[in-house]
Amino acid sequence: MTSSSIPPEQMALQFGEATPPADKEQPHAVCKHCGAPVAIPQWYSVEELQLHFCSSACRKAWVEESPSFAVRLGLNRFRRGANWSIQARKARERDRFTCQICGVTEEELGRQLDVHHKIPYRSFKSNVEANKLEHLISLCSSCHSRTEAELRETLPLFCKP
Repeated sequence: MTSSSIPPEQMALQFGEATPPADKEQPHAVCKHCGAPVAIPQWYSVEELQLHFCSSACRKAWVEESPSFAVRLGLNRFRRGANWSIQARKARERDRFTCQICGVTEEELGRQLDVHHKIPYRSFKSNVEANKLEHLISLCSSCHSRTEAELRETLPLFCKP
């Protein structure tokens, strides 16, 4: 039997991962705002992130009630964990001391670039996981502020339709 003679509903497409067995339960979490159960994608649960919402209304309410994502200077240097200064330096070095959005360099800026968590820091169980280089990006303060504002609008929301 050739692939053209197989009915479409019987064709199995594989994209690098085997389809999970039917008896494997989808991971669940609780809504960060109201505490309702939320089904989350397997790929997201593997990262052990803690920020989940049951609806866009809960996400918006949480954003309005939550502390600001704004960068605040002069806070405890260990606020992001004891490895933060090392990881931030490594991220700036990896990014060649250049803002990854607009391209301005630390030399042109006259100060160090900010280092941004692509996924909010408080979403992780540990600072070690949060501060991995793949979760960090170097940004100038202007791009950092804009990115944080966009993040407030696009926090992941996983709920069943």
